[in-house]
Parts: sequence; C-alpha cells; structure tokens
Amino acid sequence: MIKENTTLFEWNNDIISSILKYLSKERNNKIAQPYSIVGEWGSGKTTLLKRLQEEIKKDLPQYKPIYVDAITLFSVDDLLAYLDPIQEDSPRIVLLVDNIQFYFNRTDIYDNYKLRGKLNKAGAPVLISTANCVLPAFVDYEAAFFEGIKIIYIKSFKKEVFQKLVHPGIDMKRLERLMSYLPQTIRSFLLATKIVAESTNSDMDMDLLKDYYSHFYLIKFEGYVKQIQRILLVMSISEDEVDLKYIREKMGQENGMISPYLKVMVDQNLITRTSTTQRKGRYTISDPLFKFWLKESYNCEK
Repeated sequence: MIKENTTLFEWNNDIISSILKYLSKERNNKIAQPYSIVGEWGSGKTTLLKRLQEEIKKDLPQYKPIYVDAITLFSVDDLLAYLDPIQEDSPRIVLLVDNIQFYFNRTDIYDNYKLRGKLNKAGAPVLISTANCVLPAFVDYEAAFFEGIKIIYIKSFKKEVFQKLVHPGIDMKRLERLMSYLPQTIRSFLLATKIVAESTNSDMDMDLLKDYYSHFYLIKFEGYVKQIQRILLVMSISEDEVDLKYIREKMGQENGMISPYLKVMVDQNLITRTSTTQRKGRYTISDPLFKFWLKESYNCEK
C-alpha cells in the first residue's frame, strides 16, 4: 500500500544533511559539538542514526563512525571502551549512541563529567546521540552536559506526509481513523497501512489494531491497583470527558476515595485534566487507543 521507490524517512533528510555538513567542515584541532536527535518511540531515530553511519562511511573517510545502543551501557567505562585504543593517525571517531537516555538514567554526575572531559578536547570523538525526549542531563543547570548538547528534533509524521507516501487507491479515511488512535510516527504509519491492506472494512481495522496492542495493554492494566482499574473502566464508557461527579456516581464512592487516585493518574499522564479549576475539573484517558481497548474489552455496561 506504500508507493514503490519511496524513502519513508525523506522528510528528515535535512537532519542527515545538516550533521554531514557540520562534520565535513570540522577540523581535528577543534572541540566538536555534540548532538542529540530527539523523537518519540517509533519516530525513526535508530534508522536515521544508522543511515548517518552509512553516509559517513561513504563520504567522510576522515571519520570512523561507531554505532552503540545505550541499552547495553551501565557506566561511563562501558561507553569509553568503544574508544580504545585510539592511534594518533586514526580517523576521528564519531560516536553514534542510540537511546542515550538509558546511559544517563543509569549513571551519576561524576560519570557524566568524566565523559564530557573525554569529549571536550581537540580531536576527541564527536558524540551524536538519539533520545526519546529532552533529558535533564541536557537542560539541568548542574548537569555535566548543561547547554553542551545541540538538540535536533525529528519532525512529526503528519497527515500531509503519509498522503504523499501511499498509493492513490488506499482508503484514506480508514487510514486516517487508525492514525488518530496512534502516535504520529513512522512505526504507526507502517502498522496502519498494513492493517488497511489486510482487512476488509473499518470495523475490522479497529479489531486488528486492538488485537495488535492487546497483550501490551493487558499487562499495563493489570499492573495498576484495583481502584485505578475501576476509575479507568468508568472513564472508558463515556465518549466525552468526565468530571468527578460522573465518576463518583458510576462507582458509588465518595470524593475522598477517588480524588487522590485522579491526582496520581494525572501525574503519571495516564489521564489528562482538561480544566484548571479544582471544582470544574474534567478528565479523559490520555491514550485514545487504550481507552478504546478498555471499552471494547471490559465494557461495564454489558
């Protein structure tokens, strides 16, 4: 259902071009600028980083790109091990660290200052990483890399983009409906186009989408305490946002048994509060597909 000879990541080619342009002008007697490419899960960060690795190998022989998945890193020494030994006449290393949030979440400020000290020298390795969000390590005043990493954002995979990538014969209304329940990422787009190609109607589309995520959502739902499960089930019934009064009446409980859990759920981004006033607060489940799954799997009105 996707057009042949289409590069799905072409709308982010400017990121590749920008970094390659920087590297081509960088000199060994200079301290390099670290980069971090930020995008949500499924947005194509890993593919982009591996494309960058191939482009460096092909066009910039003065560099040696090394790809590292930070899920394997538990200390600064784990990362520095990729740099040894470095000969004086060796190509300059470009350290491509995917999912660098794993590294920063597992290490302390002393490890991070050790890493910055290693990178903050003329001719030192160039750090280019990916992360799923802007990390405290990039923006906290006391962090070792405070204002030391240039952040580049992956563009959202918007409706206008996937309209250009699919065959004219695809049912765009069905595709758009599926995408309205999903993060706007390349991974979501590939899943949605696969479902439309394999199913026969819109209702089956939603059944296939629900089944695809069912195991994940089941584990997620069963991990919550019973009171949060009850609140989620009540909220999933309504097509609209709900207030405390609605939840209280459906559950048959007093405010004091519900309000503390609503606060926890908002803090965890499990639900979204759509009003700023305490007495007129209205709530909705943040993930629309999770809400749909709850309603279809645990319909309280059956």
